[in-house]
Amino acid sequence: MNLELKKIDVWSCVKISFILYGLLGLIIGIFYAIFFSLLGGMFNAFGMREFGSLSGLFTGVFGIFMAFFMAIFYAVIGSIFTAILVWFYNVVAVTTGGIKFDFEGEKPEIKEESQPRSHLYE
Repeated sequence: MNLELKKIDVWSCVKISFILYGLLGLIIGIFYAIFFSLLGGMFNAFGMREFGSLSGLFTGVFGIFMAFFMAIFYAVIGSIFTAILVWFYNVVAVTTGGIKFDFEGEKPEIKEESQPRSHLYE
């Protein structure tokens, strides 16, 4: 069975990509938070006093802020790019044709009823 994908709904792709990119951004933001916490700890351990209270900023607020900032940043930017690419696919698919799929498999059997449908409504 040959099928062709001629159009993709932009809004449905944006909703899914917003959630997926948000989760990806949260994961990356957590790694940033860990990195900045370690960096702040290294400042204190090696006695880098010229940074002053900057090391405390790295270990606290900035690390937590990065986790949430990266989640929102990735979700918004990823959704914008997804919307642009899906829109561009729809424009190109109109002029050149969509992506063609070839599916194989067994067709489900349709059981015939003992009585015709016309008798069911009498």
